[in-house]
Amino acid sequence: MADIIIQDAEQNLKTFVDFPFQLYKNNPYWVGELKADTLKLLRPDNAFWTHARRKLLLAYQDGQAVGRLCALVNDTFNEYQKENIGFFGFFDCVHDKAVAHALFQEAEKWLKAQGVSAVRGPANPSSNHVYGLLTDSFDKMPAIMMPYNFPYYMELIEQEGFDKVKDLLAFERTKDDKFSPVFEKIVTRASRTKGLVLRRLNLKKLKEEASVIRKIYNDAWAENWGHTPISEQEIQDMVQELKWIVKPEGTCVAEVDGVPAGFYIAIPNMNHILRILQGSLLHPVRTLKALWKWPKIRDARLIMLGVDPNYRKRGLDLVLIKHIVDYGVAIWDEAELSWILEDNEGIIRAMTEAGCRQTKRYRLYQKSL
Repeated sequence: MADIIIQDAEQNLKTFVDFPFQLYKNNPYWVGELKADTLKLLRPDNAFWTHARRKLLLAYQDGQAVGRLCALVNDTFNEYQKENIGFFGFFDCVHDKAVAHALFQEAEKWLKAQGVSAVRGPANPSSNHVYGLLTDSFDKMPAIMMPYNFPYYMELIEQEGFDKVKDLLAFERTKDDKFSPVFEKIVTRASRTKGLVLRRLNLKKLKEEASVIRKIYNDAWAENWGHTPISEQEIQDMVQELKWIVKPEGTCVAEVDGVPAGFYIAIPNMNHILRILQGSLLHPVRTLKALWKWPKIRDARLIMLGVDPNYRKRGLDLVLIKHIVDYGVAIWDEAELSWILEDNEGIIRAMTEAGCRQTKRYRLYQKSL
């Protein structure tokens, strides 16, 4: 057996980004993001890295890449959550315990040098991006911006001494599912809220709308486990990426007396397109096939939903969920609502009353250093 060599990947981002496309090339469910988008995220001048440090690693054996891993410290997270932890992410590896061990050993060595006391993950690179490790439903294509991985990843991570710290849940609903009578009753009452107006996002004024979304989102999630506030630049970058795929019918801002109180954003499941593109827009035949497929997408993912804490316990979250179903199904037949913390009993109950079913589970691991 050839030796395993671990190298710094900062000067070899192309191989770091390309590796999972080789690893999953025969898997019918995995979908890779556009490589250009991943490279943009990993560029040192990306807004995220202005408040985070990292170590990118590649594992080689017989001259071939066999694994990758990112170790990082998110200073904004630690300051906000009053913790002292690092993260691991972008983990992909052949089914070989020795390769995984070599990667994690090097990552933990770097994290210890940064002075953190624990490591959590996977985070690619934070809770505001792709988050968690898929633990079931390996025979289904993931929704856009949700992770997919081989089942053996759990074994490789757990052998390194990581334990579950939290699970994230995904729910699904089709246009044929029904609301419960209790749900309908609460929504009917909440819809009578004086001054309540539901409007679409103004996609021609995305910069201003992004600031509205950011404030509600950061306030709504402020006390949630593991939350990292989104900076102004990060939300502007996010909407610039989403503006090409967001449809007005997949958005809503709830205002009470003219004050933004809640919102949601749902987007088409662009993984149907990404699976065709195979990471690049440069192949003309695949690009044409993707363009033909685009208008035929009939499923979506609810990626963001939030209600300002000042307007909670009024049923406004249920009003937004019903709005998604009533108007989103005009263009989609089904949607995934993800993700939700496993112990967020209130929103899980709301999803169940709305006719949703839990379909997938994603795990976050943690280990003391």
